[in-house]
Order: sequence, then C-alpha cells, then structure tokens
Amino acid sequence: MTRAARQRFSIGYHLNSWDLTGQPLRPALEFLAGQGFGWFEILAFTSLSDQFARKYMQLGDLPPAGVTTDTDILRRYALLSEAQNDLGIKLSSLYVNATFINPNLWAYERDCLVALARLLKGFGAPVLVLGGGPSEASGNAHAPDDYKAFCRALEDIGRRTADLGIAAVYHPHLDTFVERRGQLDRMMDELDTRHAGLCIDPAHLVQTHSDPVDALKTYVSAVRYMHFKDSRVDDNLKGPERYAAFCELGAGVVDLPDLVDVLLDAEYDGLAIVELDASQKTAEQSALESIEYLTGTLGLTLAPGKG
Repeated sequence: MTRAARQRFSIGYHLNSWDLTGQPLRPALEFLAGQGFGWFEILAFTSLSDQFARKYMQLGDLPPAGVTTDTDILRRYALLSEAQNDLGIKLSSLYVNATFINPNLWAYERDCLVALARLLKGFGAPVLVLGGGPSEASGNAHAPDDYKAFCRALEDIGRRTADLGIAAVYHPHLDTFVERRGQLDRMMDELDTRHAGLCIDPAHLVQTHSDPVDALKTYVSAVRYMHFKDSRVDDNLKGPERYAAFCELGAGVVDLPDLVDVLLDAEYDGLAIVELDASQKTAEQSALESIEYLTGTLGLTLAPGKG
C-alpha cells in the first residue's frame, strides 16, 4: 500500500519564511492555498514571547525591540481571519514562547496563553504550540525541581486549553528548556501527557545530534502535532548562524522517510506543518521544493481524502 493510501494526517505550511523577513502575509497565504495547503501556522508575536527570545535565545545582535500596539496585533489576526474566510486555508496553531518557571512571570504568561487559546477557538484551530523555558546554556540549572515546575506549568496550560477544545503541545527547540534527547526524556518522565502533548520537530533535534526518528518512535503516543523540517547540520555554525542550517525538505540530514513511516505505522491523524525559518532562495521556491519532496519522493498528499 502506498504512503498516500495509508496517510491520515493533513499537511500545512508555516508562514515563517515570509513573516520573519517582513514580507506581506496575504500573498503568502494566497500562494499556499493555491498549492493545495489547507492549513497554516504562524508565530503569535506576543511581547512576553519576544522578551523570552531576547533574553534566552542565541540570536546575535538584535536591534531595539519594536513597539507592537494592540491595533497591530488585532489587524494581524484580522488579516488571517479574512484569508481563512476568502481562501479556505485555516489556522492550525500559534507558536508562542514562555519562561514557565519564573514565578514572577507565570501569572502573566498563563493569562496570555489562555487568551491565545480562546483566539484559536474562534479560528477553529486545534492546537496551541508552546516553546521556550530557559536553556541550560542560558544558566538554568535544569535541576529536578526545574523539570517539575516546568511540567506543572505545561499541564496547567493544557488543562485550561482542553476546556476550549484546544490541545497544548510543547515543541523542543534550540535555545530552550528541551534541546537534546536526554532533556526530552527527563521532561517526558515528569510530564502528565493526559494534559500536555508533544510537537516533534526533527530539524531541531538533529541539530543537537539527537535522533528524531527514535524520539518519535518512543513518544509517538504523546505526539499531537508535527513539524516537518530539515537541517544540513554544521557544527561550525555558532549562535544565530545555527538557524541558517535549516533547509528545504530532503536537502538536509533528517531521515524523513523513516519519520513519516513512524507516523503512518502509528496511524497518526493530526497535522504536520512544513517549516523553514528564512529561505536562502525565495519563500515560494523553498516551498515548491519541499512540496515536490513530500509528494514526489515521499509519496504523500497535502490533503488526504481530497481530489
């Protein structure tokens, strides 16, 4: 049986390649809808998420933080809403960073995350993607009590979003609390996955020389959302340059065929979102190359059950 015949998950595309480089989003959504994608993901861009990135992530020399007003944020979501109505491409999730273990920040972070979940419910989006938590490299001790506090915070959000019909998932990521397989294992030993699940992003794991296929096999029952992402992995790249190793699907070292087969064997029926931070070509060209790899090499379809 072909992969497409076995496939139960739909595939979407992340707007990062346009959004992070300041390109307009409406043409990007028109392009993605025209290619047959039914879902898209986008960064939430809250001020607390931005503060986390500036404090804890190795992003190099950044300009002063800009001022994003409530009007800016609401117009951003209005644009997404209009595209969803006009084009039929739907918001799958928002990605947002939080610190999770700072008791002075947690009430603020929690309230923002719950508000985002309420927004997602209005869009009909199924998932809130959580990132962040201080990395070991940033000076956090990653003691057992840190893992307990971190997991209790994830579970707290998961309980609150579940009341709205939204799944909360944590995304291991460079420069965050969980970067490597050993850290993922420690988190999963502590986390109650009835309340918070996983988003596996193979490129971020492979960047730390962790095996994303084995991680997915081990924790597939807790995976409620996927990112499809690839990386060339170059240990000579440091700091913000590491993010330049991310590439189009099939151009890196991630074993995407085996990764997909794990999902098929598990009858995974969630969403898988193709992601590339900033294209070294054009966002459109990179997307087309990843689509060709998905459909041509891997034999998948963007929307199973259609066509």
